[in-house]
Amino acid sequence: MAAAIHSQTVEATVTVRVSQATAGDLAAGARAQLERVDGVDVEDLSIAGLQPGLNDTTVEAVATLSVRDADRPAERVTDRVADRLAEGFGVEPERVERVEPPG
Repeated sequence: MAAAIHSQTVEATVTVRVSQATAGDLAAGARAQLERVDGVDVEDLSIAGLQPGLNDTTVEAVATLSVRDADRPAERVTDRVADRLAEGFGVEPERVERVEPPG
C-alpha cells in the first residue's frame, strides 16, 4: 500500500543567499533557492531585508511554504520543516510557524 502524501502549510522567516548571477529579481532568486529544498513549494514570499555581498545578496524573507510529508503527524511539522530548510544550501531558517487551515 502506498503512503499517503499530505501537505502542511507553514510561514517561515528565512535568510537566503541569492547569487548575483541568478536570473530574474531577488524575490525570484530567493523563491528558487527555497524550492530547491526537497518537498518545499513556495506559495508566497515577501522580502523583509537585504544585505549585498561580493558574490551574492543575503535576502531576509517571510515565506508561506507548502511542505509535502508522507503520512506524518502534524504535531512537530515546524521542527521538521526547520530542519529540512537548514539542510538546504544557502538557506537559514529563523522562525517556522504552522499555518492553520481555514475553516
